[in-house]
Amino acid sequence: MASIDTSSLTDLNKEYDYVVVGGGTSGLVVASRLTENPSCSVLVLEAGKNQVDDPRIAAPGLAATTYFDPDFDWCITSTPQENLNGRCVAQPRGRTLGGSSAINLGMAIYPSQTDINLWEKLGNDGWNWDSLSTYLKKSQTFTPPSAEIKEQLSLDYIESSVQGESGPIQISFGDGPFPSFVGAWPKVFETLNHQISGDPMSGVARGAFCNPATIHPTTRARSHAGVTYYNSEVAKRSNLRVVTEAFVQKVILEKNEKDDKADANATGVQFVGKDGIERTISVKKEVIMAAGAIKTPHLLELSGVGDDNLLRSHGIEPIVENPNVGENLQEHGFVPFSWEVAEGQMTGEALRNPEVAGAAMAAWQQSGAGPLGLCPLASAFMTLPELADGELQNLLDENLQDQGFSPGRKAQYRLLRQMLEDEIEPSGQYTLAPFQILPDKGPSPKGIFGMTEPENFLSIVAVLNRPFSRGNVHLTSSDAKENPQFDPGFFSHPLDLELHARHVRWLETLAWTEPMASLLKPDGRRLQKSSRDITLETARELARDRIVSHYHVAGSTAMMPREMGGVVDSKLKVYGTKNLRVVDAGIFPLIPRGNIQATVFAVAEKAAAIIVDDAKL
Repeated sequence: MASIDTSSLTDLNKEYDYVVVGGGTSGLVVASRLTENPSCSVLVLEAGKNQVDDPRIAAPGLAATTYFDPDFDWCITSTPQENLNGRCVAQPRGRTLGGSSAINLGMAIYPSQTDINLWEKLGNDGWNWDSLSTYLKKSQTFTPPSAEIKEQLSLDYIESSVQGESGPIQISFGDGPFPSFVGAWPKVFETLNHQISGDPMSGVARGAFCNPATIHPTTRARSHAGVTYYNSEVAKRSNLRVVTEAFVQKVILEKNEKDDKADANATGVQFVGKDGIERTISVKKEVIMAAGAIKTPHLLELSGVGDDNLLRSHGIEPIVENPNVGENLQEHGFVPFSWEVAEGQMTGEALRNPEVAGAAMAAWQQSGAGPLGLCPLASAFMTLPELADGELQNLLDENLQDQGFSPGRKAQYRLLRQMLEDEIEPSGQYTLAPFQILPDKGPSPKGIFGMTEPENFLSIVAVLNRPFSRGNVHLTSSDAKENPQFDPGFFSHPLDLELHARHVRWLETLAWTEPMASLLKPDGRRLQKSSRDITLETARELARDRIVSHYHVAGSTAMMPREMGGVVDSKLKVYGTKNLRVVDAGIFPLIPRGNIQATVFAVAEKAAAIIVDDAKL
């Protein structure tokens, strides 16, 4: 794909049927599906460069090297977080062809069935597991593991019926060799009497598992939207134009002056190309926002969709009044612990040695072999561990008092409470990573993942699947080049800290249970300031001090009824507009469990089907 000059602006049409803002995880899905009909013309505008052949994107093991590099990333940092002792947290967002799917760690993990069914309960007809799971399958092709890998990683639970067979995104485990920790991971949970209850891809399982990743099964290259939904064959379509290094400034919205109550019409998109010239492209049918849960609400506000007072304070004329734009933002966040490993154990720190790194790159380039072609991470979904009788109910009663929340927030909290009260629905995720994670070196991910401590480490992180805290993202200037203000609101709801701390406290149990315990140095260094025996108060302090963004931001242009706080309806149209849609993670009314990439692909697939059906293409 790098051979195609996607930044070229020659022969650009003045009008397209659809203009897609964002050439990333969701935007390329929709563009690819719409242009399957040769009579439909689509323009995709992506702010970043086409770098799909750069090894930092193509090699899965180099993902973290792209973070906070402006050639790949929007480089967004939060406001100081009141409940994190004033710390700021970074939020890498893909700014390149393929978007965040081109720079993330590539874990392929599904939401739970209940997660998606809750979306329908919040007023979104048709948004349920039965529907979305068909698009999860449609988006991917799953390659089963070899018999050797299946045994090494305890993968007997895999159900072929829940996997995709012919979708663009390649999902695989690879051929190893995996670090010893990955094979030990599911056995730790078995030792603790938490056997896996089924295939996590089915949306119902609890327990530990070694997840596949978005990696091509033979080339061992990253499989992302920029090389799958926009592959060499798709790029040949005369009705599809993808332009990179195209910085969108706003959507042009027009209101009927004679009828103030009429919906606004999106007539075009204003952007600046690589040549520095400002252009406006007209749209015949729709503008489709796919810029992600941070940039999409930012662009909506720049275009006149948002809170009247906020927009006017920055000299922007309001066109559609909706103060919900940029609100309801949700992020998982993870709390990492790291322990020094026993002598002889291989970890990611080996790549600090230039000779080892060079050999690893050579092996990957030649045949896809070695650590750079792997995703050596493993996960688990668990209910709250080691609770005393009545402890959960007391926490819920103490922290879920009605404080005058909006109808939408009340509905969300009622459903989230039901999830917590469900004894089989996991409230937390644990992920194993065979390298050190350094939140005290933040906020930049270059410090967090910089592996600057001299020893070799294993990390396990604790994640709260469904936070009650809500953040926001809003513009701070009418200048589109200025990043918006991002506030994830970590622990702004007190229940989150209580729940997360209880999951954090269990990290030591996981590390020092066999067969993991034998892989750690008994008297080795630990990068968290605590002993093996953690009190609940210490766990709360560690959660505040160590939580970092999980890069799963969602919910900021929520799909809900407008009176409940929604920005888009169940067909993803922005309220108050005729032909403006959102198709990215911002539409999630509630963030689901786990890494959200697979869900974003599925949402985009369903969005494309909705658009096609509406247009009767």
